[in-house]
Amino acid sequence: MDIEAFPEIENFQKLPRQVIVKAGSTSFDAEKGAALRGIVINNSGNPIKEVRVHVVILSENGLPVVSTSQSADPEILPQGAIANFRFEFKEHRKAIADYHLYTQWRFDD
Repeated sequence: MDIEAFPEIENFQKLPRQVIVKAGSTSFDAEKGAALRGIVINNSGNPIKEVRVHVVILSENGLPVVSTSQSADPEILPQGAIANFRFEFKEHRKAIADYHLYTQWRFDD
């Protein structure tokens, strides 16, 4: 599902039954480096906790050059809740063009 499909979604019943992570935008500043921000949507049907977002940035040749992770804000998401994340790469000296995002989480018992 592309990010362009989100404005057409009227309720969570039309989303896949999973935890969804999508990048919203990337930015680049010569002094501050590159940044990547986005959202995590819990549509798993259950509350989740310890939500962590992982990103792998790929080179022009498709090889991994950066791999890191951080906690989403907030880390605990009830069904239907949305968290956000923002990665900053001060040492990355060009705009982020190719990347892969995925999440890690646990069910909140």
